[in-house]
Amino acid sequence: MLGHPNNRPHTVDKQTGAFLHLLYELLFMSSHLELRVKQRTFETAADSKNSWRVVSITSAAIDHLRETGSAKGLQRGHLLSRSDRAKYLFNRYAPLSRDELLQYFFEHDTVALVTRVENAKDGVQHWSKLHPVPGDLFTAGSFSIYARKGKELAWIKSLPTNSAA
Repeated sequence: MLGHPNNRPHTVDKQTGAFLHLLYELLFMSSHLELRVKQRTFETAADSKNSWRVVSITSAAIDHLRETGSAKGLQRGHLLSRSDRAKYLFNRYAPLSRDELLQYFFEHDTVALVTRVENAKDGVQHWSKLHPVPGDLFTAGSFSIYARKGKELAWIKSLPTNSAA
């Protein structure tokens, strides 16, 4: 299983976990639904302020922030594609247990901050080196990435210039 080297997966409370597992079982048994519908429905139900948490940043994204002072052109990249995660969850003989589901889904819900060019190709082998991101950074916004002057850009400036190598 491919996971972030700097991963900090989100965990949900018992009630939310029970709800997500029930929804998963309903979607799993709905053979008439396309995989993409199951994927989007489950992801929407699991969406929270902790979804797509940035836990790593590529060297190229660090360079981009240093050069431009802006997150425009950066994206959240999943080490395991969302479609591959959905295949694992739904294209199987029997549904996963509650614990297996939640562990797998949230293990693969964290992201790396990457350049648009890095994210435009299949796979992640071509990404530049990954660096850990402190938990309080890149938390503003939902799907968009923001680099605030007093937080993310200050952190980028504090990194040694050779750290992006």
